Amino acid sequence: MTRLPRRTLLKILAAQPLLFTGMAKAKRPMYIRKGANFKIHCTDGYPELWKTVYRESLEHFSGKWGKVGPLNVFLIENADWKPENEAKKEHVRRLEKSQKKLKRLFAKIQGHGSDGRHLDWKTGNHWAGWSIRPPSMMITMTMSPYRDGRQFVIGPIHEYIHAYQTAYGFDPAAVDGNQMGQRLWTGPNWWREGTAVLIAALYCYRHPDLYKRLDRPYSWNDFKGEIGGNLRMYVEADTNLRKGVTHDDWGRLEKEKVIHQVVYAGGSVACALLLKRSGSLKRFMEFFPLVPKLGWEGAFEKHFATTLEEFYKDFDKFVQKTAKQVTTEPPDLSWCEFLKSIE
Repeated sequence: MTRLPRRTLLKILAAQPLLFTGMAKAKRPMYIRKGANFKIHCTDGYPELWKTVYRESLEHFSGKWGKVGPLNVFLIENADWKPENEAKKEHVRRLEKSQKKLKRLFAKIQGHGSDGRHLDWKTGNHWAGWSIRPPSMMITMTMSPYRDGRQFVIGPIHEYIHAYQTAYGFDPAAVDGNQMGQRLWTGPNWWREGTAVLIAALYCYRHPDLYKRLDRPYSWNDFKGEIGGNLRMYVEADTNLRKGVTHDDWGRLEKEKVIHQVVYAGGSVACALLLKRSGSLKRFMEFFPLVPKLGWEGAFEKHFATTLEEFYKDFDKFVQKTAKQVTTEPPDLSWCEFLKSIE
């Protein structure tokens, strides 16, 4: 029996689409694209500051680009967030009891009626999931704010973009085959993660007020360093964007230890080049409403005025052209200067 990598298993279990008993052929799940409200569920005693930071980040982005749903957010605290808490048995028991309650709620929202025991809520994860019937989208955050508080600003936007992709994604073949995670639904893996990385970073750079409760904003140097560094990471991995297309690719890339280099790093650079073609984030975001009508690839061709294969070729040429400059010491990141003026 093949053993799936832990992260792959978590994604499948936390976002398990349900079977379509009694569902009409290719019927669209009733996700909401405008005017939806998200709900936040927290473990007992969750730090109010970090709940507020997380909520404000989601409200800021969704208020600008559209409130999709139904969306439930689970903010999970673990005793290992602070070493001193692990020794407090009463604190540990309270969190365990609270997590059990929330896991049952999570399972109930997804409609499969289990106790949620399959959910792994260990510290250090942040992911989005979904179900098709009943239609629901979930975001789960188990990261500690005491280790990286900035993730409570940029992270919610990253995961919300996955909810956005899900709400707008649709393809009859994907629904009939119960393959919502496949490229038919929301595009190749590199696109799904690449857009989330790029848009979240760009939005945080453009809106320093998101960091008003933290020590400093996400600056241009932070943004440039992340996206520019992603190209270097992709180049040094000596891999190819075409490897990050289908759901099945995820496990294979994890085995090759290049999942981040292809899907996240390479994907964000590819999406940066598509953003450059668009000229603005507003124009870039106009891609999503085309997907329900044309399918992902049809929307890609219409919106970006190129075929997917032509884009892959252009991307390969770009990487070859810039490979030397981004692998020098210090790296020359001038290729991404255009992002400084993108709004």
